[in-house]
Parts: sequence; C-alpha cells; structure tokens
Amino acid sequence: MARPSPLEIYALLDKSNCKDCGYDTCMAFATDLLERKIKVTDCTHLVQDPKQAKNREKLIKITMPPQKPVVLGVGDRACTVGGEEVLYRHQLTYYNETAIFVELEDDDPDLEDTAKYLTDLKVERIGEVLLINGLALRNVSEDQEQFKLAAKKLSTISELPIMLCSLNPDNLIAVAGEVKDKKPLLYAITKENWEKVGKFAVENRLPVVATSSDMDELVSLSATLQKLGVKEMILDAGTYYGPGNLSVTHNNIMQLRIAGINKENPNAGWPVMGVPAAYWSQVNSGDGKEPWEHKYQELIMAAIMESIDTNLIVLHTGKKKEDIWALLALMTLRQSIFSDPRIYPTVDAGIYEVGEPDDMSPVFVTSNYRLTKIPVEIDIKGANLDAYLLVVDSEGIGIESAVAGGQFSAGSIAEAVKEFKIFEKIKHRILIIPGMAARLSGALEDEADAFVLVGPRDSSGIGKFIKEQWKPEEYMKQYEELKE
Repeated sequence: MARPSPLEIYALLDKSNCKDCGYDTCMAFATDLLERKIKVTDCTHLVQDPKQAKNREKLIKITMPPQKPVVLGVGDRACTVGGEEVLYRHQLTYYNETAIFVELEDDDPDLEDTAKYLTDLKVERIGEVLLINGLALRNVSEDQEQFKLAAKKLSTISELPIMLCSLNPDNLIAVAGEVKDKKPLLYAITKENWEKVGKFAVENRLPVVATSSDMDELVSLSATLQKLGVKEMILDAGTYYGPGNLSVTHNNIMQLRIAGINKENPNAGWPVMGVPAAYWSQVNSGDGKEPWEHKYQELIMAAIMESIDTNLIVLHTGKKKEDIWALLALMTLRQSIFSDPRIYPTVDAGIYEVGEPDDMSPVFVTSNYRLTKIPVEIDIKGANLDAYLLVVDSEGIGIESAVAGGQFSAGSIAEAVKEFKIFEKIKHRILIIPGMAARLSGALEDEADAFVLVGPRDSSGIGKFIKEQWKPEEYMKQYEELKE
C-alpha cells in the first residue's frame, strides 16, 4: 500500500476545524497524523461520534505501516519497536530506534544493583539523552521460583520494559502471570509451545517473540499465532556466529524486513530482533584471547544489526560499569542512524549564557545547527569561561556550508545582534565569529557596528584563543579610533 497523502487523510476527517485536538485545522491534524506525532484516537469526533466509525477504521488501516509497531512495557519508559515504512532511512526516515535490551541472569547475586544501574544510566549527547530500553531476564537457573523472584525484583526496582526469557513454557507462563501488569515481552514461542504460550499471551494481552531458525517455519508460526489472536509479536530468526554465519544472520533479518515492508506480507510485517549476546554461548571465550576481543565481536554484530534497522537487540556486554564503552558506542551509532534525514537538527536562535557572564564577557557567534551549537557550548564550558553565545538562524546549516550558501552572513548576524539586543547586556561591542566565517568580518563590522574578532576554526581552540587574544579594552580603543 502506497503511503497516503495528507489530503487522503483529511478526506476522512469531519473537517469541522473544531480545535478540540489542539490543532487549528483538520489539515494540520492530518499532516501530523501522517508523521505519527499523534494518533487517530486523538480526534474526539472520530472516537465519540458513531457516524465516524467507518472513517475511523479506514484511517487506522491506511495509516498503519506495513511493519506493525509493538509497544513494550508500561509508563514513561515503555518503548515502541517496529512500525517502519521503508527499508532504508534515505527513502523517508526511521520512526522508532533500535531498542537496546541488556540481559540479566535470574540467579545473579548482583541483579538488583545491575538493574538499578542500567535503569538510571543516562548519557547526554548533542542535546539528546541516550538511554537503554529494557532488561532481558534469562531463566538460567531453570528454577521457576528463582525466575519468579528475580522478575518480581525487576518489576519493583526498574521502570524499564522486561523481556522474560525461557524455553520452558511452564516457567515462562508462571512468571509472566506474576508481572503481567508490566506488560513483559515473552521469549520465546516455538513450534513446540506455540499453543500453550500463545493462548496465555492472548488472554493477558502480552507481546511475544516467535522464533525459528527456519524462515518458512517462522513465517508460518507468525500466521498461526495471528489466527490464535496474538496482537503484538516480534520475529527472531536467530543470531549466528562462526565462519559465514554473520552473513546468514544479516540475510535472515533483511529477508524478513523485505517481506514485511516491501512485499507487505502480513506474516512477516512485524518487528525483527537479534541477540548479539548469543556470542557467549556459541564461541569458546576461553581460547586465550583478551576479554575485550570477545566483547568487541559481540559489539560488531550489534552495530551491524543497528545499521539495518533491526528493531530490538539483546546484549550481554554492557551490564557492568566498566563496559560502559560498549553501550556508548551503540547508543551513539543509533543516535546517528535514527536522526531524520529530512530535517536539519536545529536549536532556537537567541542568546545563551554559559557560566555566569558579566558585562565584559566575550560574545561568541555561531549557527543554529544543533551539531555546531552544542559542541561550541560544551567547549566554552570546558575552557571554564563565562561567556555569551549568540546563536544565529542559519536554517539549521553548519557554519562552512551556511557561509557558502548565504544563510550565515554579515546581514543575518547583524539582524540577530539587533533582534536579541546583545549589546544591551555588555559594555563592549566585540563579536567573536568562527574561523570558518573569517571572510564575513569586514562586512559584519559595518552592518553590526561592532569590532569583529576571528576565532579559531575549531571550537576546541576557544580556551587557548581567549587566553592569548581576549583584550577587550585594547579592541574597544581600536573601535573608537575607527569610529572617529
């Protein structure tokens, strides 16, 4: 099914422009519904008016992506996996990032401390907070009561979604029943236990993982579970290590994604997961190699999976604090892959105070491209400077390109100076522009009535630059002489 247009969605709304949804017009609602910023049920008329029932069902159908979304967990930390419309990001965008789950053993004496560490782990990078998405609790003890005790502990101390992992259907069902209010993901349904676990999942409205190393069998299992009434499912074709097996794993994931997204096969149109943590059960880690070499192999598989939009991955490496490097690498890669290629990441233009600037503090000028502004701000803080940062609207384009394209010009900087009244905050008229914008200095001095310093080409040099060249009294004397 082709992606609907805003007009097709608008045609199914009542066109009253009632504003009950918070939008001024139904067309604005239709546009954001297409971009998944809101849901069909956010339109009160569609929900409450019986005459709108048919249109509501049509809207739900045409806005449902070929790969269905699945929600894991409850509350603020619930995460959505899948729900993609395209194979490759450049074709449109990816909507839901790869969920990173970290596995825990039910008999681990440090279970609570580890779970709390992973739940609280937050890394701020380029204006975004990077988090892990869930915990995968493995029934390694094979004891039902131990499994149950561990699951209860996790549900109490962590808000993260929980994946319950056991191939023993009795253990899986018994423990899931104890924490079903947390909406755990059940791993796994196989051709041997599908009826027993499937019926339990349907009765309790829980998401499941269907797994098989045989692709045809996996798709058939998916069809069977849907007939049984399963509404939320993730597919796992296995993760394999060893000579030639990386390509097998990659190809299986891509086959499922192609069948679900491009061919719109309803039995393949579900989120796909991988388990890089399987490395530790398939490879001899006592082969004399350094531990980091084995961890690195797991991370390579995880990075490959993220790069092809595998919707959920389970890691072993990363649960210990000393392995934070592994999570940082994958969260950083994920942040890049799941940025929207249609949108320049921007920040608001304006004046930002770094530290506690006074009326003689320096004023740095930069663009409103987020990946420029935030590193500049970080480097100013890193140099222990109190300063003002004047952010100019460059349409979200970086300095070098914006100077070439005219978005970051003497005129636009002068307009920002006037609009945000920076010279009313200070007792000098000195602006420090990026080294990559050096050619604007002469024109800017005229248009902004300022003394312009050309700063370093890279913001990492700001500390040294200020130490060696920040002489405001001398510059203001030159400014006054030029004015005369």
